[in-house]
Amino acid sequence: MKKDTRKTKSISDCFTPELTKQFQIEMDAALKKIDIIPVKAILDKYNIANFQDSIDFLEALAYCFNGWKKENMGSKVYGEVTTAQSRCIACEHGKGMIVYEFEYIHAAAPIPMNRVVYGWDFGILFDIKKEILYEVRVCNAFLNRDEMEKLSIV
Repeated sequence: MKKDTRKTKSISDCFTPELTKQFQIEMDAALKKIDIIPVKAILDKYNIANFQDSIDFLEALAYCFNGWKKENMGSKVYGEVTTAQSRCIACEHGKGMIVYEFEYIHAAAPIPMNRVVYGWDFGILFDIKKEILYEVRVCNAFLNRDEMEKLSIV
C-alpha cells in the first residue's frame, strides 16, 4: 500500500476502489475473530485508526465483542462466526450491511447451564460511495434472516 504524502481530512482520502475492496476483505476476517486487536490492526494498517469515526466504531464494537461475556463464567465462542446480508432499519434505512452471528457458551457455569448455547449478532455497515470507503460502523437495527427472505431481498 502506497503512502500518500498529502494531509488527509477524512477516511475517504485514504482509499481507492481497490483499497476499499481489500479493506472489506481484511476487516471481514478480523471481525470473525470476535477480538478487537485484529480490528485495530486493520484500522492502523490503512492509516484510519485516529479518525473520530474509527474511534467511535471501535467503542461500539467493544460492546459487540464483550457484551455477551459473563465474568468468571468461561464465556467463549462456540462454533464458527457466520455472516448474512441484511438491511438497516434505522438511521441508514434500507442500506445494505453485513450481520455477524455466532453462538457462545459459559463453560465455567454450573451444570447444566454450562451446556446452554446462546446466540449473539451485530451488524457492520460499510458506507461506500462511488466505490470509496467513507466510514465503517456498527449497526444495531437490522432485518433478521426471516424478514430478509419475506422481502425477497436475499
